Amino acid sequence: MSDDASTEDLLSFGVRVQSARDVSQLRWLLAHADALVVRMTAARMTTRLAPRPQQVIAELGLERRRRPREGLAPAPVHARMGAHARQREHGWYSR
Repeated sequence: MSDDASTEDLLSFGVRVQSARDVSQLRWLLAHADALVVRMTAARMTTRLAPRPQQVIAELGLERRRRPREGLAPAPVHARMGAHARQREHGWYSR
């Protein structure tokens, strides 16, 4: 499989890929999580733009460190949501 074909396959997961770093993070994510879970999480997180791979990693509660941080509590749901989604949830959007 060529690099072009594998990059095109990566674009089918609903995650925004804008750099080589995003590609490596998405490949790491797919190695550690099921492809269907990645697609469903990205679809659920999509507001105006598709989420970046690091946002999906955080949403799934995965950590891409060799030595995980001690005592780090997961972020509350409202902190992981984008500003647009928070405003829409509270009804503070303009028409």
